[in-house]
Formats: sequence, C-alpha cells, structure tokens
Amino acid sequence: MALERAYGKQTTIIPVDAIGNLFYGSTGYEKKYKTNKLLTYYMQYVKELGKQKFDVMGGYEWQHFYGSMNNAYDGIIKSVPGFDDSGNATTYPSSPTSDKWASESFLVSFFGRLNYTLADKYLITATLRNDRSSRFSKDNRSALFPSAAFAWKINEENFLKNSRTISDLKLRLGYGVTGQQDIGLGDYPYLAIYTKSKDGAYYYMDVDGDGKYDYITTYRPDAVNIKLKWEQTTTYNAGIDFGFLNNRISGSIDGYYRKTDDLINAKTTVSAGTNFKNTVPSNIGSLENKGVEFTLNVKPIQTKNLTWDVSFNLTQNNNKITKLTAATNDSYNIPDLTMSPSAGTGSYIRYFATGYPAFSYKVYQQVYDNNGKPIEGLFVDRNGDGVINDDDRYYHHNPNPLVAMGLSSKIVYKQFDFGFSSHANIGNYMYNDVAARSANIGSSGVWSTSNFLSNVQTSALKTNFVGKTNWFLSDYYVQNASFLKIDNITVGYSFKNIGKVISGGRISCAVQNPFTFTKYKGLDPEISGGVDKDMYPRPIVTVIGLSLKF
Repeated sequence: MALERAYGKQTTIIPVDAIGNLFYGSTGYEKKYKTNKLLTYYMQYVKELGKQKFDVMGGYEWQHFYGSMNNAYDGIIKSVPGFDDSGNATTYPSSPTSDKWASESFLVSFFGRLNYTLADKYLITATLRNDRSSRFSKDNRSALFPSAAFAWKINEENFLKNSRTISDLKLRLGYGVTGQQDIGLGDYPYLAIYTKSKDGAYYYMDVDGDGKYDYITTYRPDAVNIKLKWEQTTTYNAGIDFGFLNNRISGSIDGYYRKTDDLINAKTTVSAGTNFKNTVPSNIGSLENKGVEFTLNVKPIQTKNLTWDVSFNLTQNNNKITKLTAATNDSYNIPDLTMSPSAGTGSYIRYFATGYPAFSYKVYQQVYDNNGKPIEGLFVDRNGDGVINDDDRYYHHNPNPLVAMGLSSKIVYKQFDFGFSSHANIGNYMYNDVAARSANIGSSGVWSTSNFLSNVQTSALKTNFVGKTNWFLSDYYVQNASFLKIDNITVGYSFKNIGKVISGGRISCAVQNPFTFTKYKGLDPEISGGVDKDMYPRPIVTVIGLSLKF
C-alpha cells in the first residue's frame, strides 16, 4: 500500500504598466493538488522437488490517480491600453475570472507468474496480466498481456563447468506483450463532456436587466472517441550473457524485434463536422522497431593498489511505421499536431507516414547558390509539375539516432579515484526552430506590431531571409545533431584516522555536463522530440563534497 500527495500554490501579480500586459493590472492565484494511491495484494507458493523448483505467484493491484486545479484572477482582458485626455491610463471596472477542473483515472490489474527451474540450468518464466483502464470505454477497457522467457545456463553444463576461461555463458529467449494507456490529452476521451472555455471566450450580456452587462462563461463540447483502446507492443528477443577470466570481461548481446499496434496519437486530424473538434485522440496504426543491444564491462587492471573499470554499451535501432489505420494509399500521412514551427501557424514539421520512421520531418528541398548559401523561397520541384506546393515536400531524416552509445570508466589508485561517464548519439537530426523563427530580418520580422524591436539569431545573417513564404519549412533547418557528451567527471581522495575523532572520510569534486562535442548549430543537440524550440539550457554544475566518519 502506498500514498503520494502533492500540493502547490502560485500567486501572480501583473502591474498595470507591465510590458506586453494584456490586463489593466491583475492579481490572482492558482492551486494544484495531486494524489496517487496504490494497493497491491499477492500470494506466492514455492516448492522444490529434487532438482526442480516451482515458484507460483498471483495478485491484484489497484491504482487511483487524482488531480485538481482552481484559480481566481482579478483583471479585465484588453489588447490595447486606453488613455484619458491627461495621459493617464483609462480605468475599467474589475472583471474577476476563475476556473477549476478535476481529473481522475483508475488502473486495476490481475496478474500471475510461474517460474520453473530444472537443475539450476534451465529456467522458464511465464506471466499473464489483465489490465483495465478507466481511460477507455467498457468495451475496450480490459486487455490481456502475456509473456514467456527461457534461459539456459550453458556454463553449468559438464563440458564447461570447470572451464578457467569461460566463467559465465547464458542463452536467453523472450516474448512479451505490454500495454500503454497514457493518452496524453485528458482522462475522458470516450465520454461526451463539456469544457469551460478559456482565453477570454465569454458572452457579454445584460442578464438581470439592470442595465449592467455581465460576462457569461461559455462551454464547448469536447471531442469524443468511444473506439479508443490500449496501445499494445509485442516484443521478441534473443540474447547471450557472457563472462571470461573470472568475469573480468563480461557483457551481453541482444537482438530484438518489437511491433506496436494501435498506436495512440493524442491529436489526430478528423474531417470537419465528424466530431466536436478537428483533432481527437486516436489509435492510428502500427510501428515496428528492430535492432541490437551490446554491453561490455572490462577490468583491465586489478591489483592491490590499482583498479581500473571500463563499461561500454551500444544500441542500434531502426523504426518504421508499417500501417496507418485510415490510410487508403502509401502517400497518406498524419501530421503531429503537438508541435508546429513557431514561424508558421497551421503548419507542421513532424509526420507519421507509412514506410517511414515515426516523427519524420516533412520539408521542402532547399536550393543553394554557387557559394552554398540558401536561396530564399526557392525549392526543388520534386514532382516536376512546375508548381511549388505541399506536394513537393518530402520526408527528410527524423529525431531518432541510428546508434546510441555510452562509455564510463573509473580508476582507483590507493586513496585516489578518478571517473567519468559519457554518452553519444549518431544519426539523430534536429529541427532548429530557434533559427527558423528568427530568420526573417525584413521589417516584418524585426519590428513588432506592438512597436518594439525583436531580437534575432546571428544565424539569420548567414541567410538574410526577409520573410518569403515557407522559409521555415526548408530542409536547411533540419540539422545533423549527432553528439558526444561528457556527463560527469569526478575526482576524489579517501582518508582514514585523522586525530582521535575522525575515523575516515572522503573529499571530492564533481563536474556535471562539462563538455559537448557536436556540429549542431543550435543550443543543445539532445532535445526530446527533435524540435529545438524553447529548451532551457542545461547548466554546468560543480559540486565539491566532504564526508566524514566519526
């Protein structure tokens, strides 16, 4: 049994003369409350019969998520301030606003597991889960998730048991189905509900006939999808664990094939008039991933005074969308509506398309001059029809790396120690939204409608774009974001017996995020989703520590 609670309150005060203020002064607060309750019951039975061992377990799990918010603000929404004849800001009657919402969801699971071991060499595991989520309708609420695994400890066989070279060798085979019910857009997509309108969506009328107008809040119906169901991922994998020379060299190699069906997309475009919104959470199709994972741990030096440990891992993965539910031909695609270029309202940069990786960038092919400089507004007519339009956009790279690697090492010499950790991605690409949105150095780009100058990136001076159509959809802004990052460097010294009080201790210095090596032109080559938009810079942190034992 477990219970988590969180509560927060934020007070906001906006002065009358705040730059860019849409209110004639505003004071208010926002409160949030969250709880997570977990209840688990299980029973386990273990029995040994000679060389056989049975381990049977069954259980029940209940989880409840709840969140609520309420706010209240005092202020009237206006887009342009008014002034009287004396130059003082015009006063308006206060228009208090408030809002509140609550959301909850439940997960209920029944599960069972069987472990069978024979002669401590052959191991079989089988599990079965029945999960039920309140985020789906009654017809789709429940789903079964089976799994099975087999392992063979080859090093325990007679022909290897006394080997001085091979200290560990195990073959593994596995199969399993997992589910995903995190919709990412509310907890009630299958219910016909109304939501309170926001952002100044009010109806202004004299309700009680007293000659004074009141603000009447409007409500809107939300999108409904009663057919939404569990996203399910089926995985097949085979692997080998190995160890040599008393495990001074150890590691594993795994190959896997993973197929996800009924992919959940939080915002899927629907035809006008078929729902209460133009987007709705939907199961959109199937995606497959296949690749190899490799880990290696080595102790190159292991003596009384000096030890050296090195760890390395590598993952190679290819993913491809194999099916889109609503597809009628191979050219069908679904834009990712959760991310659009800042410079292009109503345009989208990431897409789901059959035969391509998820979140592939869909862009125009840029034309360059003899000096390698992009020519604004000039793109390749890829279909040869003499017209540059959306049909000439093509799928160009994606945010996912072809290879991901990690390397860490630690050296200990007597009382001194030194270590570092790093990781690298190769073949991942980033859409540089920061550069694209500030590329326009024409009057419309640097001079705001609110009568102040806007900052632009220095990269705008390399293109000199002046705001012609669709420059932000150029493949020029899809940039190679491969990188090597040193995540942590640590140096320390351990000591014993200082005086009669201190029996031991350690002094250390650690630096986090010290170095990044990349050709990417933006702020950071590692941003989830592959769109460099409003990312807060990762700081370089230095920590000096001292620990003492008394």
